[in-house]
Amino acid sequence: MKFSLNTMLAAAVGALALIILGGTVLALATKHVPGADLRKDDPTPQEREAARGAQDRTAFTELGRLRAATAPDENERRTLIIITPWLEYTGGDAAFYEELSNKLRSVRAIITAYFSGFTKGQLLAQGEQAVKQQLLARINEQLVLGSITAIYFNDYQFLE
Repeated sequence: MKFSLNTMLAAAVGALALIILGGTVLALATKHVPGADLRKDDPTPQEREAARGAQDRTAFTELGRLRAATAPDENERRTLIIITPWLEYTGGDAAFYEELSNKLRSVRAIITAYFSGFTKGQLLAQGEQAVKQQLLARINEQLVLGSITAIYFNDYQFLE
């Protein structure tokens, strides 16, 4: 029995269609949501302001986008991480805002030094919330006139 090129291509296309259909049915049957285990985006300062309503919180967004190389892993590879943090603090405090502005470089240095002290695996194992809590504590140690209440990341990406 001879198989022509057209017959083999038709069989390959049919097999591929069955694989795609089977995968779709399996995903729907198990209710697997693609991307469900990816990082959830933090709210923007505007979203936080709208959600908190009358609460007196202010966003400090002047840190900009920061880049840091993680500590070398067991293979001596460093991973570049890109983050865009912003800080939340009690609003209406002009003196504290001025302190944050004056210590902008040191706050950036605290954040980049933190990420440079851990490997990618260690940071992922800790989880983003633990990273935020540790950064919050380290930054607040350097502040005199007040304290930040939360830290958020608009970007939190590892680049291979």
